[in-house]
Amino acid sequence: MRLSETERKAITSAVTRHFGREARVLLFGSRVDDHRRGGDIDLLVETSLPESRALHAKIGAITDIQLSIGDQKIDLVTCNPRASGAEPQPLIVENARREGVPL
Repeated sequence: MRLSETERKAITSAVTRHFGREARVLLFGSRVDDHRRGGDIDLLVETSLPESRALHAKIGAITDIQLSIGDQKIDLVTCNPRASGAEPQPLIVENARREGVPL
């Protein structure tokens, strides 16, 4: 995983502050692979917040992360792990769950 301890702490702290303690955050994408270089920080946050509150939490979390670790490109995707199974999850969520590393 290509995140420093400081970056991991900043991310988990911001997610907890904005999404709550029950939120789960996964790092996925190129930053999971130690042999790759560069790349943005791709995060999946599993939260039970309603969609409108999750959007505000997302904006706040990204802002806090960038203020803590500097101006880096951060992609933050949210999903509700308790959503009904009738509606399929977007492919990015399925991939992040399969390949992601919990922070």
